[in-house]
Amino acid sequence: MMNTPSVNLDSRLSLAFDMYDPCELAADIGTDHAHLPAALLQRGRCQRMILTDISEGALKNARAEILRCRLSDRAELRLGDGLSPLREECGMISVMGMGGRTIRDILLSGRDRLRGASLILSAHTDWHLIRAAVRDIGYHLDREEPCQAAGRYYLVLRARPGEAPLTEREIRLGGPLFRSRSPMLLPFLRRRRDVLCAQLKGLKSAQTPDTGLIRRVEGDIRFYEEQINTAGGISHDSTGHLSPD
Repeated sequence: MMNTPSVNLDSRLSLAFDMYDPCELAADIGTDHAHLPAALLQRGRCQRMILTDISEGALKNARAEILRCRLSDRAELRLGDGLSPLREECGMISVMGMGGRTIRDILLSGRDRLRGASLILSAHTDWHLIRAAVRDIGYHLDREEPCQAAGRYYLVLRARPGEAPLTEREIRLGGPLFRSRSPMLLPFLRRRRDVLCAQLKGLKSAQTPDTGLIRRVEGDIRFYEEQINTAGGISHDSTGHLSPD
């Protein structure tokens, strides 16, 4: 009997895998090389998956991975923009590897195709736009987990159906993020604080400083400092695994 080829996931995709609920049918939007859905299928987390992408070249890459892993009978590939290829009710939908504006637009324009699916979301930029979009489609975030892959920090967010209030600060900086038990939380917060400190320096050196924005950034830096002090007192187990739900 031939061995089934294994799927290797980096830390970001591994985190997304861990946050996926077991389900009968799921969808991966913007699937590209299909590493995450191949792993979800191969390891039994999902029984069937729909893989979509707007690019024919990306779908060709995805098809090659699905064939390599001998998963063709459980994966369906569809060409299309955002959530438009989805017709079925899925238990989970992942949208990853794009900018925050793109993911926001996908959620807002395709909200009618979500049909109550839980969401796994991860963007390179503009996380606040995703948080606001999650609120606007009547969902709420129950987890925000930081990770680092290829020398860059990422957040992986999980959203569930059902509204929950969010303050403007929570949209900007995070909500469930600060309840994370991840060993990556402290370095992530330090990095975000440093980014704000650099922004503050630029604001103060502007020819016409925006005093309101300066006060807001100063407040956000103080908030991050408080969270850093809190996170610094959290002990993590030696495995580095996230705490269970």
